[in-house]
Amino acid sequence: MSKDVPYTLQFLTIKVLDIGLVSVYFFVIGIAFAKLFDYIYGDFHKEQYKKHTKLRLFLEIVSHLFLLGVVAYFLRNIVERIPFPLDGVAGFEHSRLKELEGGHVIAIVMILFQKNLQNKIAYFVETMFGIKVQPE
Repeated sequence: MSKDVPYTLQFLTIKVLDIGLVSVYFFVIGIAFAKLFDYIYGDFHKEQYKKHTKLRLFLEIVSHLFLLGVVAYFLRNIVERIPFPLDGVAGFEHSRLKELEGGHVIAIVMILFQKNLQNKIAYFVETMFGIKVQPE
């Protein structure tokens, strides 16, 4: 949006619609990839991790989060390129929408909806700090 475009009711309505649509994209794509990660990693089995060191579990969690961050970055770039049907109407420019930089939203959704990762983190916190966490 250039500086000379007035904030008309039509412009603001289109902007709100775009913000909502981008949020839905982030949420749906985040859930889809969370489920894909759960499928790839499989179920968490506490017995399996009792055989490993706490350092190994910590490194698995860190690498998992690292991978999520990288995937979130690429997904954000994909969402940014999805055309908005009302682009250009009332002077609105989809590419200038600040909410398109919401890769952190995808990452948070992916973390919240990944049972494997949640269970690993809960088990790690429980074994390291004695804090019982129930990720249901």
